[in-house]
Amino acid sequence: MIPLGCTTFPSDSAQCSECSDELSEVACFEDSIREMKLKQRQNHEKLATGKSISLSLNCTYYLMPSSWLTKWRNYINSSGKNISTSVEPEVLDPVIDALKCEWHSRLLERPPDLVNKRGGLVQKSSTTDALTIITENDWNSFCEEWGGNKEKGIMATIESSDVAENNLGGSQEDVFISKDNPSSQDEVNNDPEIRQPLIRISPEICEDCIGERKSRELAKKLNYFNEDISVSLVRGKEAPRSILEASSATPETDRRASKRSRKTSYGTSVNLKVSGSTSLYQLKMMIWESLGVVKENQILHKGSMIIDQESATLADLNIFPGDKLWVQDSEIHEHRDIADEITDQKASSKHPEKGFQGTLLTTTTSSQVA
Repeated sequence: MIPLGCTTFPSDSAQCSECSDELSEVACFEDSIREMKLKQRQNHEKLATGKSISLSLNCTYYLMPSSWLTKWRNYINSSGKNISTSVEPEVLDPVIDALKCEWHSRLLERPPDLVNKRGGLVQKSSTTDALTIITENDWNSFCEEWGGNKEKGIMATIESSDVAENNLGGSQEDVFISKDNPSSQDEVNNDPEIRQPLIRISPEICEDCIGERKSRELAKKLNYFNEDISVSLVRGKEAPRSILEASSATPETDRRASKRSRKTSYGTSVNLKVSGSTSLYQLKMMIWESLGVVKENQILHKGSMIIDQESATLADLNIFPGDKLWVQDSEIHEHRDIADEITDQKASSKHPEKGFQGTLLTTTTSSQVA
């Protein structure tokens, strides 16, 4: 029995030539894509698998955007169900142009660090590097495969410190010193020529534009509202190493923090809601209320640095969302109730000097006490 609504065809029906041609075209296209991906995996074997490239002194290399390489790697390694979700990387020429500033045509990113590992020189592994070092052959192949201009490439030559010093000729703008800090004995190479490798870049790094960009990024990060920071009360003369490292580390702004104080092996820790415009005085009042340390006795730290200047804002002091501060109690002044401080502040704000009446200096500002 034939279900209702279904079309039937005689057994000797001819195949639709138009549909057959369309299906053949799709199949041919998919075959060509698979062939192209296979060829690129073969042409760039180490890059396709994410392996480190062994580097040599005085050889020519090129710098590529790490984000573009990641997209390319995902695209050429996709297969089966993943093909539909893989995104084809952009044409290479405008991507390389975007790495250079418009005003000076110089590089807007710093090259990656190098490390001596098991007697060889490689790029230091990092998830934050904007650029990746590739071979000259890889660069030439990418230009042919993805519409790049070979002459526009960002060239990098690795030199020993002695050679670089002799070739500087008074200009240091195009030489980047690698921060090579081997962490284990097998990473140390006894060859003095590559113990401190230098990378010579062409075009040069644009320090002016990088500085301006960092200033804009810093201002944006410091313009925050109602975000969490952590303050730990440390008993004793010195903070534990774990506190110093956490206080100096880059904050994780996306983590959700509890407002409750927590007992730790070194004291008590509390999370406070603050803004970039919060003054240090207001923060100390919050700490007073939460941890019970009189404002005058608080020795507040970020890492190993002491934070003072009560009139300064947290933005002025470069305190970011997610920062971990620590405080010590000097115990110099006697403990008193925080209500006394608030009452004194209100009383002083009610009797401003006559010369300031009618100005913003007579405006009453309330403390942000959590």
